[in-house]
Amino acid sequence: FDGCISMLEYLLYQYKDVANPANFCKRMMTQPDEHPEVKKARLALEAVNARIQEYEAEKARLTELAEKPGVKGLGAKNQLAQLDSSPLMEELNRALITAEAAVRRVKKKFKNGGGGGGEEEDQGRSQGAMWWMDKDLEMKKKLYGRRKK
Repeated sequence: FDGCISMLEYLLYQYKDVANPANFCKRMMTQPDEHPEVKKARLALEAVNARIQEYEAEKARLTELAEKPGVKGLGAKNQLAQLDSSPLMEELNRALITAEAAVRRVKKKFKNGGGGGGEEEDQGRSQGAMWWMDKDLEMKKKLYGRRKK
């Protein structure tokens, strides 16, 4: 109502017979659940996200403490320096390796269109899910994976 229209609004209005958003939502809600292997890989990535949140919370806490003067600040600086070799980072690396293996297994299973119960639509959805999981895992490995010394 502001006199401006976005390209997406224009396209939805122009092609409302072909691309009705309500029909799209109904179709997505009636689709069967994703393949169990894809769901397992997605859960492994969620475990990585939980470990990353723990790591970042600890890093933020230590960074805040490191700004304080005195013994507490120096101790926090030392702990912050040792955070990359802490058990928290080891758990994060373990979760990353597990997620990478799960994503690799799913990619191998759906690479040639195999697996997914023989339905083309299910395989297409799995391909899209695999692409997103692969990109997400690649970014997390770049940020939190083991660094070569």
